[in-house]
Amino acid sequence: MASVRLSPALKALIAAPHAQGNAVPAPSLASTTKLFEGLRSSALQNGLGEATWLTLGSAALVTLNSPETLCQLYSFAASKLDGQEDKAKHSATIAAVMREAGLKTISFSGIPRAINNLGALQNHLEPDVAALLSTVSTRQPTTSNLATVQTNATRLWESIYAPHSAKLLSKLGRSHPDLPVHILSSHYGPLLSDPPTSASPTAPSGVHAKVGRVLTSLVAVACLRAQGGVGPQVTSHIFGLRKAGEERLEGDEALEGAEWLTSEEGAQWVLEQVDRFVEVVGRGQGATFATRAKL
Repeated sequence: MASVRLSPALKALIAAPHAQGNAVPAPSLASTTKLFEGLRSSALQNGLGEATWLTLGSAALVTLNSPETLCQLYSFAASKLDGQEDKAKHSATIAAVMREAGLKTISFSGIPRAINNLGALQNHLEPDVAALLSTVSTRQPTTSNLATVQTNATRLWESIYAPHSAKLLSKLGRSHPDLPVHILSSHYGPLLSDPPTSASPTAPSGVHAKVGRVLTSLVAVACLRAQGGVGPQVTSHIFGLRKAGEERLEGDEALEGAEWLTSEEGAQWVLEQVDRFVEVVGRGQGATFATRAKL
């Protein structure tokens, strides 16, 4: 069979400026440094730890489709470790949080942006840092774990949408009978619910991050707010973030500032911080989901 080739005309159409086929370039280094410093200092003032502001920034930048800025976020965070012992290991922890948050953006911002941004981050890491990261999958479905995955899906769905969870699934099913099936079985169970990270045959062997219940809602809000045009979903996941503070699930007890982050003031802070990312990285043009150059 002859190999398929694309004509110059088709290639030009794919790359047409109005289609915004390229990733969003990073603003000036001074602009991004100011953006990251503002996020980090504000988080610290409110008792929030590194994992929180890294998760928020990563989710927003993957959604905004700016791999270059995502890499700058890693470099910014790693620069705060200068002079510390075990800098490579701590840098690997930073990268692990960012890539786990980036993976979970798939449920809200789609696979292509996650592929491009996570690939850029991996290529950006120092070799000694990259070598420390886990290379073992923790989400491979097997006949022995499918029931657990489904249980986790239902539990997470209920925790976000109760007391309207059943009604919402019914409404989704009227749109398409497989819509709730795909949402639960492809996203809420195997992706958004955290896989085991210890005391398990599938536990990762290298540095791995767990983005727990609170930070998963943070990923959702950051992605949805950054893409624009999905206000009802932003509202739902703001409720999910608020309710996460009441659950005290395993893994969230160690999250610094979780009580404040899941408060009304904390939720407002999340939206305001994401808006700053959209303004700076989008250069006042809004998110790439919601805008498109004119023909």
